[in-house]
This record gives sequence, C-alpha cells and structure tokens, in this order.
Amino acid sequence: LKARNRRTVQERRRSCGRVACPKGAARSSLPRADCVAEMSQNLLAAGGGATVTHKAPSRHSLGQAENPPAQRDISYDDLDKFRYYTIGPACAFMCRFALFPFALVKTRLQMQKGGVQLPSNASTGMGTAKAAEIIRYSGTLDAFRKIVHHEGPRGLFKGFGVSCIGIVSGQLYITTYELIRQEAGRMNDVHHIFSPPTMDVVRNAVAGGTASLLSQTVVVPVDIVSQKQMMMSREKMPLSMVQLSRDIFAREGMMGFYRGFFASVMVYAPSSAIWWGSYGFIRQKLAQLAKFNNVEPSRQKLQAASGAVAGVIATLATNPIDVARTRLQVEGSSARGAAQNTLRSTLAVLWKEEGPKSLMKGVQPRIFATIPSSIMIITVYEFVKEWSVRR
Repeated sequence: LKARNRRTVQERRRSCGRVACPKGAARSSLPRADCVAEMSQNLLAAGGGATVTHKAPSRHSLGQAENPPAQRDISYDDLDKFRYYTIGPACAFMCRFALFPFALVKTRLQMQKGGVQLPSNASTGMGTAKAAEIIRYSGTLDAFRKIVHHEGPRGLFKGFGVSCIGIVSGQLYITTYELIRQEAGRMNDVHHIFSPPTMDVVRNAVAGGTASLLSQTVVVPVDIVSQKQMMMSREKMPLSMVQLSRDIFAREGMMGFYRGFFASVMVYAPSSAIWWGSYGFIRQKLAQLAKFNNVEPSRQKLQAASGAVAGVIATLATNPIDVARTRLQVEGSSARGAAQNTLRSTLAVLWKEEGPKSLMKGVQPRIFATIPSSIMIITVYEFVKEWSVRR
C-alpha cells in the first residue's frame, strides 16, 4: 500500500504543474512542495485503514473538484414534515411582523379618494371613523410619519393579530405548491413535454398559481377583518376581531366574509404564478450570465436577486386589480349599489372618477414591501427546505 501511495504521489507531482492544487488553491498561490505534501497527507489519510484503489487524476476530474456541487432539487417526499411545519410557521411569523406596517400603509393609500379632506366626524356603519378619511397622505413616507404621529407606533400594527391567522393559509399554500411542483416534475420525466430548464419555470408558475387559488379560501375572510381594523382611527374605540366579525355577519351574512373573493383570486393567483415563474426564469438567466463572466455568486445571493426582481414584476402586473380588491373588501355593500359591487365596475369607477393614476395607488409601498419580503421569503423558504431534509 505504501509503495502504491508513493507511486501515486510521484504521478501527482508530475501533474501538479498542469492542474489546480487541492482545495481550489491556484498554482501561483501555493508552492509546488506544499502542494505535493498536502496531497500526500490527504492520500495517506484516505488509505491508512483499508485497501483503496487509487487512480491517477485527470485534468477533467480535478477541474470538477474546484466547483461546488450543484444544489439538488428537494421534493416534498424528501422533507421531515415535523421540522418543515414547525420551522416554517416560526419564520413566517417573523417575516409577517417585519412587513406588516407596509401592508397597512398600502391599504390606507389605496382607500384614499380624491383630494378633498373629509370632516373628522366621518364614520362607517359600525360607528368607527376611518383614519384614511380623516387624514390625507401625500405618499408612503408621509403616511408612515402621520400614522406614528397621530396613532403612535402601535398604529402601524392595527389588524396584525387577525392577520396572523393567515399563517395557517401559508402552510396550506406551501404544501399545495410543493405537491403540485413534485407531481409536475414526475409527469414531465415520463412524458418529456418540456426541456428541464423550461419545465422548472412552468411547474413553478402552475404550482404557485394553484396554491394561491386554494389558500384564498382562508386568506380572504382574514383580510377583510384585518383591513377593517387597519382603517380604524384613534378617535373611537377600535372594534375587536370578534366584534367586527359579528357586525359583518349581521349586515351581510356569510358572504360578507368573501366579498372581493374573485378579485383576490384575480390578484394573488396570477401574482403567485408570475412570481414563481419569474423567479425560476431569472435565476436561470443570472446563473448563465455569471457563468459567462466566470463569476461564481453564492447560492443565497442568486436566490435573493432573483426573488427581488420577480417580486417587482408581479407587483407592477397586479396592482390595478389589488386596488379594486381593497376597495371592494373595505367598502361594504352599504357604500355602493349592487350593480357596482363587482371587480369590473370598481375598476371602471376608479378610471372614471380618479383617473388612470388611481390604478397604481399604493404601488410604492407594495414595492417597498415586496423587495425585502421576496428576499426574505425565498431565502427562508430555501433554508427551511434544506434544514428539513430527512437525515
């Protein structure tokens, strides 16, 4: 064994001038004697306890060792479900807490109408004044400043408790996404409908859109109650989640909790499909661009950049429908006729009464929230998946 090791060391000494040294060290940065000594130590450590068949290294094999192994695709069956469904919700709660103030500001801006300040005694059918009708906001930063000034820091978290119920829908969403993505990949492996890179984009988009469609059955009732709390001013005692739920049910019945359901589906299902599809596509293109320029970015940086760009694209594409959805859910049927209580009629009224710019209301805080949330969501999602793989 020692004689064979010596011969192998001699062969590697002769090839050391042609290939990179171990551990990715460049030839100019590691002297030849140190390179041979390190290879000898590694070889003796590997062959000290058992008979090992050694093979002279080739330029191709050592060249591969310099590059980190490609990340394998983790399917739903590979996951430890206990870890996946404990780490995931905890991370989702932290992300929701960090990004909730942006959602509140976006809702306030989208509910502003015209440019005339309404009197401070404006109230809804619930006897609670709407903050967006009392104070005018000129933009995102102005809204943050005035909310903190008039309502205190806690004003940025109105409706947060109710919105946390949405974490349940998040687990339904991610489970549906993983299962559809896995089955679509298996189907393509059998029928070869798309090439692997194209299939990665297609299955991400289909899985994301379908998962969002199913999760809206939980998200919409939570959004309606949460948004009503967001719109409450400090002048009167805010209604609790139970009080708001009773009031909605008394005035509109069970359908009151699903007002704007079609609009929500029209916002979030395409947004989710666009986001996941764009994420897969942009990640591929950025990886190809980095390879072309002989750059090896970290996997986390690649994920973060792809997620941020995908989030901006999805936000710009769906903001007009999101404005109409917010109007439908916050304004009850008492505030509009039955003929106007549809997505199409709401978009028409926005265009006619407030102009085309009204369809992009709240887009700035949405983008401000989307970029960090996309980065956080995709990095946390990939981290949770890797951490939850069965050992």
